[in-house]
Amino acid sequence: MFSSICLTNRTIVIGIVGTGIQARYQLDYIKSISKCRHVLVYGRTPSNVEKFIQDMTKKGWRVQRALDPNDLLHSCELIITATTSRSPVLGKEFDWDQLPHKKGQLITCIGADATGKIELDTTLVAKADLLIADSRLQTSERGEFEEAIQQNIVNLQDIIELGELVEKKELLRTEHDDRLVIFDSSGVAVQDCAVAKMVYETLQALND
Repeated sequence: MFSSICLTNRTIVIGIVGTGIQARYQLDYIKSISKCRHVLVYGRTPSNVEKFIQDMTKKGWRVQRALDPNDLLHSCELIITATTSRSPVLGKEFDWDQLPHKKGQLITCIGADATGKIELDTTLVAKADLLIADSRLQTSERGEFEEAIQQNIVNLQDIIELGELVEKKELLRTEHDDRLVIFDSSGVAVQDCAVAKMVYETLQALND
C-alpha cells in the first residue's frame, strides 16, 4: 500500500471518502502502520455512513461523519478516496484561501480504476506539489489525472511513477513536509503478481 511509504507520524486525522469494503480494507491496513485512530468519513448515503461508523468503531477507530467532503481537506493529513464516482467528490468548489497555511497532506486515490471514473476535482490536482501514479501511461488513459492531462492542467512528464519514487528517497515525505502529495492508484497487474508471490511464499514457509 502506497501510504506505508509516504505516511508520517504527523497524521492526526485520517479522512476516508467512501464507506464500502475497500474503504474498510484501507483502514484495516493503516492500523498496522500508524498510531492514528481518529477518522473523518464522508459518504453520499447516510445509512451506509452510519453502518461504517458502527463497524469501524468496534475495531477501535474513533469515527466522525463529515457532512461535506471538503471538510477532509481542512482537517485531515491523510485522505483516502475509495468510491466508484464518475464526478468529482473532493476539491470541488473548495476555497483554498480558507486554509491558513499549508499543512502537508497525502491523498491516496484508489477508486478511479476505469475510464470515466473520477474522485478529485481538477483544481485539486493542479494544487498538488507532487503527483504520483503506479503507471504514467495508464494514468493518462484512466484515473484521477486523466482529465487534468486532457485539459493541459497537468503535464504527463511531471507525474512520478511509483517505482521512481521508491528509488528517489529525497521525494518521500518527511515530518516537516508541507507538500500536497496525490497518488493515483488505478492498478497494474505487476502489483497483483508481486502480492500473489508474497502470499505464496508465506504459505510455503508456514507449511515447511
